[in-house]
Amino acid sequence: MWTLDSLASLSREELLHLALASPEVIQGTSPSVANARAMSEIHTGSDGADSLEALEQAPPEDPYWDEARKHQIRVQGISDDVNGLSMSVDRLSSYVGISSITAALKVIVRCAPQARPLLTHNNQTETALPSRANSPPPELANNHPLALPTQQEGERLIESYFDRCHPFFPLIDERKFWATYLHGNRTDPQWLALLNIVFAVGSLASSTADNQAHYTYFNRSRRHMSLDSFGSGNIEVLQALGIMCGYYMHYLNRPNEAHSLMGGTLRMATSLGLHREYSERSDTSRQLAQPEEEEEAISPEMRRRMWWSLFCLDAWASTTTGRPSLGRMGPSITVMKPGTAANAVSRSGRLACANTDIRQVPTVIMPNSPQFMDQLKLLPLTHASTFCAIATKIQDRLVESPLLPHAETGAYDTQIMKWHEELPSILSSYDEQCPEFLHRVRCVMRWRWHNIRIVLHRPILLTTALRRCAWADLTADEKFAVEKCRTAASTTIEELNRDCMSDLISGWNAVWFCFQACMVPLVSLFSDASQPEEVEKWKASIETALSFFNRIRDWSIAAKRSADAVSRLYAAYKAQKTTPPQPSIPPTPQMQQQAYAMSNSFYNNFEASQQPFDFDAAGLQNWPNANMNDPNYLNYFWDDMMWDTNLPDMQDAPFGMSNVYDFTGAAQDSGMDGAYWMHGN
Repeated sequence: MWTLDSLASLSREELLHLALASPEVIQGTSPSVANARAMSEIHTGSDGADSLEALEQAPPEDPYWDEARKHQIRVQGISDDVNGLSMSVDRLSSYVGISSITAALKVIVRCAPQARPLLTHNNQTETALPSRANSPPPELANNHPLALPTQQEGERLIESYFDRCHPFFPLIDERKFWATYLHGNRTDPQWLALLNIVFAVGSLASSTADNQAHYTYFNRSRRHMSLDSFGSGNIEVLQALGIMCGYYMHYLNRPNEAHSLMGGTLRMATSLGLHREYSERSDTSRQLAQPEEEEEAISPEMRRRMWWSLFCLDAWASTTTGRPSLGRMGPSITVMKPGTAANAVSRSGRLACANTDIRQVPTVIMPNSPQFMDQLKLLPLTHASTFCAIATKIQDRLVESPLLPHAETGAYDTQIMKWHEELPSILSSYDEQCPEFLHRVRCVMRWRWHNIRIVLHRPILLTTALRRCAWADLTADEKFAVEKCRTAASTTIEELNRDCMSDLISGWNAVWFCFQACMVPLVSLFSDASQPEEVEKWKASIETALSFFNRIRDWSIAAKRSADAVSRLYAAYKAQKTTPPQPSIPPTPQMQQQAYAMSNSFYNNFEASQQPFDFDAAGLQNWPNANMNDPNYLNYFWDDMMWDTNLPDMQDAPFGMSNVYDFTGAAQDSGMDGAYWMHGN
């Protein structure tokens, strides 16, 4: 029987040989379970063995009991901070992975635990939004389910929707929608649900961050839908749900509800067969339909647009949460990309219409014609669907294994770069003139391109930060990945500061991507001071971002909180630089017990809903002993830390909690402590 002392004298190779040859491992426990048990002991720090010994020796506890205990102590009363922006403390929690902001924030806390007092400081004298009108317009005070705005106001809101939001996800037939609205003879729930959510998003897009009118239209839309709607198989209900949970609800910071509803919406789309490409025989069947049935039929291209719009909305919402895609892409999805079957916009920006006779030369629709402008609004989706397919692969791989092999990371980066190189110049070059609606989409597409590269390379940055490695000590592959991540972040901040348009859709997205990018220089500042010239660049990026947040406040409800969060982290870095370094003292059992006692005493001073982030002093004392070069250990570290989202509250009174309108439940968690932040779409 091996003892702890006898194992301590063995070399690494001997330990590996012993572990692999052990009958308990071979016959009784799978390697994955054995590794999970071993890594669980590493985290608890229950013994004094170094990380390798703890990795190879499984603890005696039953994994089921351990999982139940973990659920009990971690799920109850911890925060639901999907976006990481508010850094608020809520009673509920939801899972986020390595792709989320939470991972970067936790690394900063690990690298600089002294930042905690600055993060917990909250200025209660500031308000979240400017003062608002004392009474709503008459058309918004009407709670009748059939209430509609005036004809003039309705047309303005619809124009705003199709000009500023429709190009992102063109899942509505614009001409058919306008015809139905102007005819004005429909009052069925399906149409009113779709119409009111279009009003809501159009109202949102046409105003500044202090607008509240959009929520009235959202409430009206919700009244026309219920759980029974998922069984209706109605295209207009599908479109309304897609816009609501795929886009609008993220502005309300209801990401978990949106995430759940979007799953049902995608399954409704599959029930309608939108995920499949059909043969010519199906088109022949459509031609034999009765005239009224043919009028209601959906064209193959419209079906493609609806599916890929939903696909992109789901991908945009989940790529930065670290959650699995749950099969939105796979061999069973055979529907063609939009714009690839009949019409295509060439790289020069002209529309080429394919002819049924392949011997004929395709006709060209000249720029500025109505047909060209209609098709130009569909161009972003054609290329966004390809981008989201790549992003989905990256998302699922990072969920599976946060630390990808360098070769695989490089291969994904090559795919992303190739995608951008193959974009039409009207979507990739800021120097080429384009309509205003396309300029907005073009900017956001470029910010997303930078963001997915940040997400792809950030795990290496976080890993090297946890190891507190100087630049000279990194491997060539690590330097390559870290430099790409830092460059993408600095470029993001520079470009959105320069190119962001003065409207809410642009500001909403820009602030989120800027906040994401800020985590890269912040992590770098806290973890690597070995490059003075680079440190100055990181500081310059943070200061540019803070200036941008202040400038864009009228167009983003999150700008103020983003500036607050980044400025506090930046202040924590400055405070760290002015604090003399303390000599490192090896921990003793007595020190560990004292640290645990201090930590427990600290937690006991808070209510269950007010507990600060999980600062395990004893765990930090043991941190240098861990084998940070072991990918299995680091993977377990990410899995463990993702549920620990108890970060300090930096939340003002949430948006909409006024007496002017009924915004009850507008936030993900209602009440004065509810979070109200969103991630960009």
